[in-house]
Amino acid sequence: MSTIKAPAPPTQAEIQQLQDQLIKARDAFQAHETELQKLSSSRSKLLTQLNENEMVKKEFDLLENDAKIYKLNGPVLFKQTKEEAENTITSRLDIINNNLKTIETNFKDVEKKSMEQRNKIFEYQNKIRSLTAPPQAQ
Repeated sequence: MSTIKAPAPPTQAEIQQLQDQLIKARDAFQAHETELQKLSSSRSKLLTQLNENEMVKKEFDLLENDAKIYKLNGPVLFKQTKEEAENTITSRLDIINNNLKTIETNFKDVEKKSMEQRNKIFEYQNKIRSLTAPPQAQ
């Protein structure tokens, strides 16, 4: 007849090591969440700028080719042609769209890292629970 040996109870050092790993994972998760908030704020600002510039572009489409357009540069108004103004708006729209694409890519990457950290946190919590739970009577 063979005897089944019960696993040795976890040492306090093992539990402390898991708790330290849990704290590190939680801190990393919080850093990712903060980064997501910053990216979300940046994305919101860019979307506002995009909307404003698209409205300006639509307004330019309604203007006659010989319409007088002025650009405010500091305290001075400078006269511009419709073509110059449209080129400026088009280039702004391109820049804003490129920045939005970059932010979207970064957002997805950070979101993925955040989910990975969340899963690590759950794993560490479950390990700690299983190690500290009283043994079940059979």
